[in-house]
Amino acid sequence: MTKKFKTISSILSIVSIFGFISFAHAATFSLTPVTSEIKIGDKITEEIRIDSAGTSFNAAQATIKFPNDVLNVTAINKEGSSFSFWLEEPTFSNTNGTISFTGGTPYGVSGGAVQVLKIEFQAKSSGNGTLSVTNAAITASDGSGTNILSKTNDAVVVVVPEGVVPKIPETQFLSQPTQIVRIPVVVESLPTKPILKIPLYPDSGWYNLASLFTANWNLPADVSGISTLLNKSPSSVPSGITEGVFDSKTFAELQDGTWYLHVRFQNNIGWGPTANYKINVDTTPPHGFDISVLEGDQSSNPTPTLKFKTSDSLSGIKEYQVRINNEDPIIVPGANFKGIFKLPIQAPGKKKILVKAVDFAENGIEANVNLEILPIISPAITFVPSLVYFEDEQGVVVKGTALPDLNVLLKIQKIVTGGGGGIVASSTVIADSKGNWEITFGNQPLRNGKYVVLAQSQDSRGALSLEVSSTEINVISRPIIQIGSLKLGSTGAIILLLLIVTGGFGGGVWFYRNKQKKLNLRVRFNETEIAKIFGLIQEDVKRVSRALETSTTGDDEYSIKKLQENILKMEEYIKKGIRKINK
Repeated sequence: MTKKFKTISSILSIVSIFGFISFAHAATFSLTPVTSEIKIGDKITEEIRIDSAGTSFNAAQATIKFPNDVLNVTAINKEGSSFSFWLEEPTFSNTNGTISFTGGTPYGVSGGAVQVLKIEFQAKSSGNGTLSVTNAAITASDGSGTNILSKTNDAVVVVVPEGVVPKIPETQFLSQPTQIVRIPVVVESLPTKPILKIPLYPDSGWYNLASLFTANWNLPADVSGISTLLNKSPSSVPSGITEGVFDSKTFAELQDGTWYLHVRFQNNIGWGPTANYKINVDTTPPHGFDISVLEGDQSSNPTPTLKFKTSDSLSGIKEYQVRINNEDPIIVPGANFKGIFKLPIQAPGKKKILVKAVDFAENGIEANVNLEILPIISPAITFVPSLVYFEDEQGVVVKGTALPDLNVLLKIQKIVTGGGGGIVASSTVIADSKGNWEITFGNQPLRNGKYVVLAQSQDSRGALSLEVSSTEINVISRPIIQIGSLKLGSTGAIILLLLIVTGGFGGGVWFYRNKQKKLNLRVRFNETEIAKIFGLIQEDVKRVSRALETSTTGDDEYSIKKLQENILKMEEYIKKGIRKINK
């Protein structure tokens, strides 16, 4: 980046400090005419133009390079330029073959062919000369000095040798119409009026386009000749000299103003009626204007009155676009506008007002002003409940003070972690003659959470105060279980009961399974012990039976005693087993 470019960027950032942000980057620097042909000693004027593609800009710079062996600059003309001041006056050097400038305007301008400069060249020798745009920048009026240049278009000047006749300006470097060779149909009446179509200028409205353009028409079978004429007369008739047979023709770009293309057909009977096609070209933005605020730059009036008006030399003012900060513009029709516009009700704070005047060709020019809406006295919130139970039906009572008889606009906002809480309720109350007010929000119960009340005063003009906020309101469920300092509402109680039931059920299942496991072990153990005792008893019974078969009584007594002992053991084991099972 060159030192000069850095300088202009910083300066233009200051120049455009009142602008508004634009994200378009499609502006074009162009030289026109794009092609021309002259002879040695002749002069030609090239215009430097900007197509901003709808984006407003307020400054530009460029260096134009030209072949100094073929051309010399004889004059630079700033007349008609959209720039009203020059950070670097337009200068040229025939030695270096350069033209440079840095210009600006206190307004933001936009258009399809905004004029910057006119440069007069004189041919010094034969040859082809290319004029190129370099080191260029176009600065948007966005407050940041954004360079919106995306393209540059060069121009070519041909200086013909001695003895060669250059083409006339109207046909410079334009290809001749492609001739259609055919045998025309013989008819008994004059040809019909041509129906013309021009894609660049599709209707009779206004256009900010200046370029080569092509006219087309359908060619009837009887046509044997065509004659065309382009001028500023609405009812001219082309000459009776045919240019051949063709269905389209390209013409050189037009200067600002209203033009007419005339075309008529010839057949074996003669020349038919003339078609007159109107073309309106306006590449010049409306005149610059200023904005004043009737109430002053600082006022508590919420609807300040703006005074502004401008005019346009050609197409006229179509509309004004009033933009407040970066909001969508308000469209004000230009017809019957008297120059006075009252803004809609504005909240307190600083405002950047931009007004863009747009003509019927969509050229625009901007003006801006800063103003501040002063707030009226804010209300005070003297009471809000710190705790509200979700189940209560009496609502949320809010009390406060304000200037007597003013409206107090109230909103309840939920506090959300990280910000962005939504408004859940709103209402308006009027302060009494002593300035007191009270309201109950009861239409919509608040869900559990934390809330604040926002209050703002509004007078009969619609002027607003700054918004004030209350202390927090905590909304919970009414407690139905209290254990010491622990209070549980319906939701908490339900959760606690669920925990108890879940825990009890789980504990019961565990206890049952554990007891069943132990029971199974005990039953298995007792079964084993009883089986052993029954085995001993069976042995004792056998012993008694054998003793009874003998003749001695001692054996009988001993065997019976053993049997009795084992039976007692059996009884004791069974009792102990039953007690263990029941544990």
